Amino acid sequence: MFLDVGLGIIAVLLVSTLHSATISWAFVGVGIIFALLPDLDFVVPCILKRSFKNEFLHHRERLHYPLLYIPIGALMLYFFSVSLAELFTIASLTHFIHDSIGVGWGVQWLYPFTKDHYSLFYIYKPSFRKKKFPQKLFYIWKNDEIEKLDTEFGDPNWIRNIYFKWHPYAIIEMVVFVVAIIALFWVK
Repeated sequence: MFLDVGLGIIAVLLVSTLHSATISWAFVGVGIIFALLPDLDFVVPCILKRSFKNEFLHHRERLHYPLLYIPIGALMLYFFSVSLAELFTIASLTHFIHDSIGVGWGVQWLYPFTKDHYSLFYIYKPSFRKKKFPQKLFYIWKNDEIEKLDTEFGDPNWIRNIYFKWHPYAIIEMVVFVVAIIALFWVK
């Protein structure tokens, strides 16, 4: 989450630099919203069910289709503003890249052609899991195997263990977030 906010701010800085435009707080807010927007496929069901349980498995299966999500969203926004379309594209792309690195079961980058999930550098391993996850640079997860993988390797307390404990992934998230905030105030 902090990384997505930071990436949304960085997207705002890039787009405003491309257009030599003054940065407004409204544009910053829109950039942050665009960077977080794909996660509505997780947040809305959790709010409606009043539970985070099992939603992580279906997170990234409703809005996390970059080949559809980015062009459709950018095209719709293009008719309102080229800058908004560019901001949406950059913020969304960085969100999907972020979701493909380090934790989780990746993103369905090639949907609708395949439902496979793709990720890089899977580093997260819950401390209570005895079984060591195979370490590779690039992973392809079959969509119909995600539930089995989550049962075998997943963490039911992933929110607490990823976002509220210090480990390399959390440190990277916070560093990008803080750098983005500093850069925003530096430029603004």
